[in-house]
Amino acid sequence: MKTLLFIAFFATFFSYAQDNANNWTVPISATINESPVEITLHWTENTGTGTQYNIFRKVKGTSGWGSSIGSVAVGDTSFTDNTVTVGISYEYLIQKVQGASLQSWGYINAGIRTELPYNRGDLLLLVDSVQHDLILTELTQLEEDLYNDGWMVTKLVIGSSLSPIEVKDEILNQYNLLNNLKTVYLLGHIPVPFSGNIAPDGHTPDHQGAWPADVYYADMNGNWTDASVNVTAASGTRNDNVPGDGKFDQSVVPSSLELQVCRVDFNNLPVYSETEDELLKSYLDKVHEFKIANDVPTERALYDQGGFTGYTEGFAQNGIRNFVPFVGHDNVFEVDYFTTLSTDDYLWSYGCGAGSYTSAGGLDGGSSLTSSELAGTPINAYFTMLFGSYFGDWDTTNNFMRVAMASGSTLSCSWAGRPNWHYHTLAQGDNIGVAALMAQDQNPEYTSLNSTESIHIAQLGDPSLRTYYVQPASNLNVSNNNNEADLSWTASADGGIDGYNIYRRTSSTLWEKVNTAIVTGTSYTDNTIPHGAEWEYMVKAVKLKTNFSGSFYNESLGTTGTAKFTVSVYEPNVKLNIYPNPATDVVFIESGELIQNVKLINVEGRILYSQSVNSEDVQVEIVNLPSGSYFVIVETANGIIKKQIIKN
Repeated sequence: MKTLLFIAFFATFFSYAQDNANNWTVPISATINESPVEITLHWTENTGTGTQYNIFRKVKGTSGWGSSIGSVAVGDTSFTDNTVTVGISYEYLIQKVQGASLQSWGYINAGIRTELPYNRGDLLLLVDSVQHDLILTELTQLEEDLYNDGWMVTKLVIGSSLSPIEVKDEILNQYNLLNNLKTVYLLGHIPVPFSGNIAPDGHTPDHQGAWPADVYYADMNGNWTDASVNVTAASGTRNDNVPGDGKFDQSVVPSSLELQVCRVDFNNLPVYSETEDELLKSYLDKVHEFKIANDVPTERALYDQGGFTGYTEGFAQNGIRNFVPFVGHDNVFEVDYFTTLSTDDYLWSYGCGAGSYTSAGGLDGGSSLTSSELAGTPINAYFTMLFGSYFGDWDTTNNFMRVAMASGSTLSCSWAGRPNWHYHTLAQGDNIGVAALMAQDQNPEYTSLNSTESIHIAQLGDPSLRTYYVQPASNLNVSNNNNEADLSWTASADGGIDGYNIYRRTSSTLWEKVNTAIVTGTSYTDNTIPHGAEWEYMVKAVKLKTNFSGSFYNESLGTTGTAKFTVSVYEPNVKLNIYPNPATDVVFIESGELIQNVKLINVEGRILYSQSVNSEDVQVEIVNLPSGSYFVIVETANGIIKKQIIKN
């Protein structure tokens, strides 16, 4: 039944289908200006039909595109938005339309001097019990890197004999215990859920039935059943799905998803001479080198349409649309996948072709690229997307995607084409788990050629991965000098950094930022310790990253140190009234003295609003923010005070 739904959907969409991958996409880059403050969007004209481009904008993290902020006629390839604010992260959507018909589209996450969150949330690391002790050194490094990037890590060792339902119970228990569980990292051969009656690669009946469904682990309150689907038509029994067999009925996710879920799994890859634990060690080592910016790829991207050139769905649109916000229009190349990547490094890559479980057609000089070739010749594709028949069903022997993940420099891989993937927010510092959740969740804001909630959608790779890193500082020393914290550290070896940010926390609190301006030296004294406790400090190197999506303050992993203090409670002598609280549209701030600066941050520490002022009264609009908790930070000459507000 699900396969029939796919076919019916495509028949409707293709009433105006394009025959070229470029014609499905409006690839967007951005340039920024700070005087006057403006963001200019640029795109290239495709040869598909259409009469005008409609431009939409929303603050990143909010829901709904609302009305368009402007439109231009076909032939125009730029639009300037001069109603933006420095420090605010925006998402843009551009649609090429003909009347009421959508012809092509593109996304970009753009901003000027935005900041990364320094509290990224809780991350649940599930480690295969068979591999845990064999990779202990690399695992310890992974946990340290995650913590130093702002994640609060909880590790659970998972037995291979557990059922997916039992694994889900472990995740659900942690979801209820932890303050802010956002991400689940499946490391090793964690039990694989299967679900559905689908054949998203179009091969019915021989590949119809249940497919791997890690998305099951992302859903904390949906109803997953094992009672109604009864299909045994596939050529192999692994896709069979009958009532009571432990495979679920659902072909689409039954409810909105709560968690980012990604997997690194090198089980059953005999095409490699290395053992499973050796492949895991190698992967964790290369991720660590990438995260400390010892391994920095060239900022360019490639795509290869393989045997699918001119195919109606234009699968390579996944590459073209996603790559331009990172590397610009002139640094995206249509070249051969394997022969290029076997010698040259690329930040992003995309390849598609007629597939099998262990190959993709047309990706090796026009011939099929096989798992054996990937295992024998390391490739230099850091973030990659692949598409072809069969291998999207990734839990198979020598699976093409998982073999690619273990090859050379590759850090992540997704089966991108049915549906489309949206990685554009990674260009402004998001982690790859955000893209996974965006693709898997019930989310009508991002257009695809397929249901964006199908259970087969999977992201392979470390979910915490960002696209850009900075070399960290080291050797942080923290000492108590009369209940003030004296910090000193060894400078980052990264050229061109702007300086350092300083953070502190106790064992029971989240990180809070100490400095108000970037520290340019290699020492700092904190005389604002709020109360006596053992305080842990973290120093991160900061570099303003400018790319084809604007600019943001990129940060390294942190280096940490602790000291114990006995100071009494610190309260700035600031009279402050913030109302209403809870609020719906606007928050009013009143002070008995001049307010110098106001910031609004979310619980992750991401700055949503920042404004220099010179007034005793300020108002901050919050109407476009999702409901939840936020913090208002007000700076006056007599101190800085932070208060929580609730948005209804």
